[in-house]
Amino acid sequence: MKRNYFLAATVAIAAGVMVTGCGGGKMALESTTGQKKIEQDICEQLQEEKPALRAVGIGQHFQESTARNIAEAQARAQFARALSSKVKTATTSEASSYTVSSSDLATGNSISDQIAKTNSFVDAAANEVVAGTVPIKISKYMLSNNQYKVYVCLEYQKGVSELAAEVAKRVEQKIPDEQKHKMNFEFEQYRKRIEAELEKSK
Repeated sequence: MKRNYFLAATVAIAAGVMVTGCGGGKMALESTTGQKKIEQDICEQLQEEKPALRAVGIGQHFQESTARNIAEAQARAQFARALSSKVKTATTSEASSYTVSSSDLATGNSISDQIAKTNSFVDAAANEVVAGTVPIKISKYMLSNNQYKVYVCLEYQKGVSELAAEVAKRVEQKIPDEQKHKMNFEFEQYRKRIEAELEKSK
């Protein structure tokens, strides 16, 4: 009986060594790399769920309200840059389409130039649209130096189609009628191209 107990203990120890050699060793290797996973804030997670409609900003200050204001301003600036980039891509796509369809090279170049000029209106339109975003989540942390660190997730709540329509409309309003005529500007086509670019963010 004593001999059987000793044999069972020996087998158990051997099994433990084998487990350590296979799985346990890997865990030990990972722990010695010095890497530490940093968890995302909930605001960052929410932004990744709807990247076409949301943006995140981070603010840090000794006053909580100031930290939040910084975070909101950063989020809106980020949203405006991303939106402007998408709209400019759609605008360039429009220019290419009109140029290719034109049988007159001079006319095609003129159309491209006219549509390229709309880029000067796009940034302003994007900023106007972004002003309508609202905070959907705010996270607050107190740092070791007694500063507040605030995350803010902003969202355009009407949806991608409405966002495309609103920014396209604002750009259209800024383009002089003469330029729109030269461009053969078609609002619905332009809106669809902007929406298609926004959809790529999903």
